[in-house]
Amino acid sequence: MNRNDYPVPHVQPLEDWKKVPIRENKEELVSVRNVDTELLVVVPKYHEMRLTGALNDCYVRREVVIKLVDAARNLPNGHKLLIWDGWRPTSVQEQLYETYLMKLSQEFPEWSEERLREGTRQFVSYPSENEDAPAPHITGGAVDVTIVDQNDVPLPMGTEFDDFTEQAWTNYYEEKKNNGGKLSDEEEVFLKNRRLLHHVMTSSGFTNYPAEWWHFDYGNQWWARQSNESAAKYGLVHLEV
Repeated sequence: MNRNDYPVPHVQPLEDWKKVPIRENKEELVSVRNVDTELLVVVPKYHEMRLTGALNDCYVRREVVIKLVDAARNLPNGHKLLIWDGWRPTSVQEQLYETYLMKLSQEFPEWSEERLREGTRQFVSYPSENEDAPAPHITGGAVDVTIVDQNDVPLPMGTEFDDFTEQAWTNYYEEKKNNGGKLSDEEEVFLKNRRLLHHVMTSSGFTNYPAEWWHFDYGNQWWARQSNESAAKYGLVHLEV
């Protein structure tokens, strides 16, 4: 079967993933930019956006890098994985969370505080440094990625990075097609590109967060819960500089 023929499965966000125990394996954070490969491209999105404290590099756990390279090897010839973000300082997580919370409060002034925070957490994790339930990006086991072609041009996926709308759900075009909707030629391209990204990443051991086509996890609590693992390998970690 062609990689573009693998449908993206329907996955509901998990409610109890923060209850998964963590058995921290002490794996270090490593710079993706320093990996000796032409298969990975690093474009630190939040540094480009000038968020306070954002790093001009992407760091992930050592095994995550190995799996990223493995995933990139399964891409069509000349294509690469583009890494937007990996390990995230708590200050950056706080800015993202508060910014989206404020946006929702302006769009939906009738919502209660609880509903606003619930809506925010659908796309941006609470900036938790709780050792029993840290935010995924703070573990070094979460990555935001896409695919670039031979000219380092990102493949069209239907939305931009951090587009917090229903179109950003990984299986949005699958659902539209399955429900009898006719996809345009452009939407068929989005569908195939999302399938390709999802397939190469999950085939290398990652799990996808279903509300964001770009977000994948390995080793952390979300990954453990979705993979039916008894425990996560990665918990709260700090960058040693």
